[in-house]
Amino acid sequence: MSRLRKRDVEALLETYDADPIGALTGALRHLLDDTSGSFPSLLAVAPLPDDRRALLLAHDVDALDALLAELNETRTLGG
Repeated sequence: MSRLRKRDVEALLETYDADPIGALTGALRHLLDDTSGSFPSLLAVAPLPDDRRALLLAHDVDALDALLAELNETRTLGG
């Protein structure tokens, strides 16, 4: 799994409010080395607990915000 670079995090934060799913999809594509994956397909292979994955797939705002915060702070996923 890759790590987000500073510019990746900046792009994520810049676009998140207007398009949270699109912004997170872009970050997950980079992290998971999958340039064309959809949000659901990326979440399917992401190292996440099933309950968290389900909330993200349901576009739960708190879960999406928590993922944003994790990616911003750690630049990785599930670490």
